[in-house]
Amino acid sequence: MKCIKNRKLYTVFSFLPALFILTSCTASDIELPYGSMDNNQSFTLNPVDEYDTLPLFAEDIAAVSDNLISASLSEEDSVFSAAIYNEDDAGVLYSLNATAKTSPASLTKLMTALIIFEKYGDRLDDVITIGEVSIKEEGVQRFGLKPGDRITIRQLLEITLIQSGNDAALALAQYAGDSTAGSRLEEDGEITGEERFVQMMNERAESLGCTGTHFVNPHGLDAAEHYSTAYDQYLIFRQLLVYPDFLEMINTPSIQISYNASDGTVKTKTITNTDMFVNGGKDAPEGITVTGGKTGSTSSAGRCLILLAHNTSGKSYIAVVMGAKDEETLYNTLSELLKIADS
Repeated sequence: MKCIKNRKLYTVFSFLPALFILTSCTASDIELPYGSMDNNQSFTLNPVDEYDTLPLFAEDIAAVSDNLISASLSEEDSVFSAAIYNEDDAGVLYSLNATAKTSPASLTKLMTALIIFEKYGDRLDDVITIGEVSIKEEGVQRFGLKPGDRITIRQLLEITLIQSGNDAALALAQYAGDSTAGSRLEEDGEITGEERFVQMMNERAESLGCTGTHFVNPHGLDAAEHYSTAYDQYLIFRQLLVYPDFLEMINTPSIQISYNASDGTVKTKTITNTDMFVNGGKDAPEGITVTGGKTGSTSSAGRCLILLAHNTSGKSYIAVVMGAKDEETLYNTLSELLKIADS
């Protein structure tokens, strides 16, 4: 930033001089993470090598405005938002509508997983008993859990992240929400475990700086006032990368889940990763290795995918597309984004 470079605002008193300096800058001097000072600012199609940003959250987090276009994508008109971030230097290679609100579909499950990892990361092999997790909406992804089934937290996370099972995400939310009731019952009043968990989701999103996100369920099925942004999904996704179990799960093409059914039998089901870069349905661009990610799809959200990838130099990138019109558009757009990473 031309007026402020790496200034850290530790107290209210230290913030006031910085604010005075900021107000002396022109609109062209500062690019804010959530939109420029001139919302009608146009961006060039030239590669962007340096970024002047105000680090509102942390210095190692990329911060962008709604559009930062360094290359033209052939599918640009057929997606709602798209972005790719360089994790090694917190740089932004491409951003289209990254801070615009839209339905996140099953990308929602990333926040569900984050809370579970943070709360039960050292207890993933604990066995829990499933309650009522029926989802009335037809045609949605479900594992087939029944009340009384006994299964580990780890297996529920695998179903949630690999198969995108909505009933597994709901089971995790109910378990974590109910287990928190003792400390929050007086404050919350009479609410369900799922509702309490959704409160936790929104609190965690706020703590991460996700100003364009609001959750009303733990799985991402379409609902009023359930929305997020491509940039907020980046903020959530990168928090999960510190968990080796998460990285292993999103990089698993398929896995067998064996659990104790409510009728006393042991059932085994095979689930397949919904990310086609991982399950072999699509090839990543030459020179790019996709570690894994999370898909999402509903009638309102369109096709969505956020993923972690590495180029031939070993640099790490997070790419995200939301609101693609169809599966082919989704993977074509992501391939083009990943090619930028290796250019």
